[in-house]
Amino acid sequence: MSIVPVCVLGVLFLGSDVRAEELFVAADGSDSAAGTMQAPFGSLERAQQAAAPGDTVWIRGGVYRFSGTSRAVGVSFTKSGTADKPIRYFAYQAEVPIFDLFELKPQERVTGLDVRCNDIHLRGLEVRGVRQQIVGDSWSVRVRGDRNVLERLNVHDGQAPGIFITSGASNLILNCDSHHNYDPLESGGNGDGFGCHSTGGDNVLRGCRAWANSDDGYDFINAPGTCTVERSWAFRNGFVPDTNMAAGNGAGFKSGGFGSPPKIPSSGVPRHVVRFNLAFRNRAQGFYANHHPGGLDFLNNTAFANGVNFDMLVEGGTSTHELHNNLAAGSGGTVMRFTGGDDEGNSWNLPVMVTNADFVSMDEMQAVAARQADGSLPEIGLMHLVQGSDLLDRGLDIGQPFAGSKPDLGAFEYGVSMTAPDAGVPQPDAGVDGGAADGGNGGAGGQAGAGVSGQSGGGGANAGAGAATGAVPGMAASSAGVGAAPTGGPGQGGTLAPAQPSSGPSAPAADGCSCRMAERRSSSAWFGVTGLLLAAWLARRRRTRRRTAAGAAEREEIGVARAHRGWPVDRRPARGTPDTDKPQTRTATAWRDR
Repeated sequence: MSIVPVCVLGVLFLGSDVRAEELFVAADGSDSAAGTMQAPFGSLERAQQAAAPGDTVWIRGGVYRFSGTSRAVGVSFTKSGTADKPIRYFAYQAEVPIFDLFELKPQERVTGLDVRCNDIHLRGLEVRGVRQQIVGDSWSVRVRGDRNVLERLNVHDGQAPGIFITSGASNLILNCDSHHNYDPLESGGNGDGFGCHSTGGDNVLRGCRAWANSDDGYDFINAPGTCTVERSWAFRNGFVPDTNMAAGNGAGFKSGGFGSPPKIPSSGVPRHVVRFNLAFRNRAQGFYANHHPGGLDFLNNTAFANGVNFDMLVEGGTSTHELHNNLAAGSGGTVMRFTGGDDEGNSWNLPVMVTNADFVSMDEMQAVAARQADGSLPEIGLMHLVQGSDLLDRGLDIGQPFAGSKPDLGAFEYGVSMTAPDAGVPQPDAGVDGGAADGGNGGAGGQAGAGVSGQSGGGGANAGAGAATGAVPGMAASSAGVGAAPTGGPGQGGTLAPAQPSSGPSAPAADGCSCRMAERRSSSAWFGVTGLLLAAWLARRRRTRRRTAAGAAEREEIGVARAHRGWPVDRRPARGTPDTDKPQTRTATAWRDR
């Protein structure tokens, strides 16, 4: 007696059980439509009603406008996926869905995107123009759930903090930009780029940029749960956007604290981690302990030209901070108010001399270059070490990858890419999304997100128009870099300066979407093909035994090759050094990954 048919039926049942759907939303769609590519829904709310764990909602490019006074939230996400089957809300191919909140003006706090659920994944969305109608925080993007992933979001020109985790655990903010946020009713005091303030722990911000925000770039104050920020950048925070007028606190990375005197939570004082980050030209501090009544970990960070580069102020007199492999350069000094802990192996207590000659480039405009096609930070020369620098191989082994005999000082290990996306982030199936055409991150190879290129000019009296040569809005080069010497020496970089204000937001490149394509397909390509093959085999055995004629079974083609996603417009600022001015790869003589 054969048991193969039983196995076949089991596999067929499994295939039908895990089958995922694709749904489509377009700015010119209709909520009474079927939600297919040819007949998309008109709102994310309608798509959320139809979605189930494991489904993907493809959001077409265009402007999704919110207005009036009867609602306070643009989109509220309330339906959860599961840990192994997240619900995905992804921008479609290279298109950029723009959620425009400029005209949503209720007399209450406003939220652009409100994530009030678990296990969803947002990717490639732009959120702009959240208004502050009353005193108190509004939020451009607010997270209050567990295990959510927010990837490649471009959040800007809000009268509110950009991306904030206010509750929940194990959330990942990946490769997101938050900039030009300013809350006028509080004089810029809460216009942070990113915030982590949750009672839940293990929240991570990775590969992000915060610039031109009126308060801090990253703020961990009053966070009972642990937060980690890594491989991220903060610059020119603490000013009214696109001016030199002081506004909020002005820290690049405000890394903890519970006020003064502190109100310590019942769960105790958390130990946050700040590593492999870059901070420059923030008004007050680059890296700030903010009265944290305990210890924080500052590892492999680079700070230059901040008000103070590293400020380790503690509440209570003695800290237990760990500072290793950090690099301080330029104005802003080295470290101040360090009263306890361990600061072995930093540029200020090693026999090294930090000069401009240690770096491939000092061109600050590189920090606002377009992101890479996979959403990771741009590969630049700014503050990367040159071959032969005495800052190479000077650090302590902290359990992170390095090349050479020891880790280098600062955020950028020579010969090791520090901007790769996280391989563990849930991705759509390659058969649906075109696969990793560029050798990128699995099924994400065909994905794109809303980055700094192609952004609108901002909103409000203080929004910047950007450099005339097409740089990111609100950032102009006060002096052009003269490039690097042919021998590979350091370039003389331009610096970031505020641009002239504009009268309001510029019109988007495309208002809505005019193209529609084919029917939706199943995301479970493997199970579909396997089930069809096994079903055909079983039918053939039965036909052979019964000596009956058989017709050929048709099979659906699965997996359409799609174009690799890229940024919709490449408006790179002028560089002080050519593209060849990047750190050369050296042979790794030691490699440790713990």
